[in-house]
Amino acid sequence: MNVLRKGLIYAMMAILLLSLAAAGCIGKAETGDTSPNAQPTTRTITDMRGVEVTIPATPSRVVDISRGLVDEVMYIFGLDDTIVGGSFYQGSVKPGEYVWDDVDYTVNTYISMVLMPRLADASEVTNVGGFGGPYGGVPKVETVLSLEPDLLILRDFGGDDENTSNFISLIEEVGIPVVVLKYPDCYAVPSPDSIYEEVRVLGAVFGYEESAESIIVTMKSRVDTVIERTSTVPVDERPSVLFFGAPTWAGDQGGVGVAFGTGTIEVAFLNSVLHGCSAYTGSGRTLVSSEQVLAMDPDVILLPTWSGYHPPRQLYEAAYSEIADLRALREGSVYALATTPVNSQRLEFSINLMIAAKALYPSLFDDIDLGTWIRAYLSELYGTDEAMIEGMVDALMLAYLEIA
Repeated sequence: MNVLRKGLIYAMMAILLLSLAAAGCIGKAETGDTSPNAQPTTRTITDMRGVEVTIPATPSRVVDISRGLVDEVMYIFGLDDTIVGGSFYQGSVKPGEYVWDDVDYTVNTYISMVLMPRLADASEVTNVGGFGGPYGGVPKVETVLSLEPDLLILRDFGGDDENTSNFISLIEEVGIPVVVLKYPDCYAVPSPDSIYEEVRVLGAVFGYEESAESIIVTMKSRVDTVIERTSTVPVDERPSVLFFGAPTWAGDQGGVGVAFGTGTIEVAFLNSVLHGCSAYTGSGRTLVSSEQVLAMDPDVILLPTWSGYHPPRQLYEAAYSEIADLRALREGSVYALATTPVNSQRLEFSINLMIAAKALYPSLFDDIDLGTWIRAYLSELYGTDEAMIEGMVDALMLAYLEIA
């Protein structure tokens, strides 16, 4: 940031700080009531940085930079109407942006926006930007301040440390409390436990600890089912699995697709929850050639959302003829996961674990009908009506899984 721009931002922050302080919107509040029954106006919580943060006892104007998880939890708490800004893709996503062989696979709906249509309305909620994804780049401090929030919740994705740290410092210097959650990627070994902890911290932030624990129980019970059933499979009988991104631009860059390796959430969960083994032993997400994929020859290929949603039929058809000899293609062992916009894990992450478990170990999970199981999970999690559940099922693009 150049000196002039930084000076302008600090000048703007100073002006807004004075106006907010005058309005009583920021800082440590006082009750002004010394009676024994006076209710506290602030609470202090410890966020996932290990930092103690003093926040309003009842936040009323929340900026939520999380790519969906915080929105979903606040919906369950019944507090979604307090969201005034965050990382929301509010652009017009038109059908036809990703079409494969005359079928439209455009990812155009987030679960959050099915639950809370107001998030898609820029006149109701402001998109302040985000650290990656289709949100307009690094969040703008000026935009956040203009919303006069009494709390900012930021989900740190661990991939833009310098900008994230600078942004948090600027917001905190103005006096707006910042609660930081840590995405699984922030840890050396990603684990579902960190997602549970994010929900637990949100329960403490809003005073909904019991509801938070209920959310965790709902998620964890599904994940534990997968762990319990797959952990007994002998190591030498565990299938080799390739998490494979199949963007249409891969060929233009000299590859056939993107392989997911060590350090990714997908492979970490493959090891610790699904008890399979990764066919790709490299690290990160890497563009690979057809020769490399043929050498891996995985038992199962799983297609996560990566630069668009990609159905199994894409790999079976002519454009991938150079890898047609793969065992997974010959045996029909290519499966899509539910759509995950911006490749971010949210409360529905256990759905993809169950989809993957059925793909890896069909005999261990033949008692589970995915459609019934997923609808029951969404119903228990969100407590909403059948029409809303069907909207979420459509958003997850479950019609294209090609697995029962």
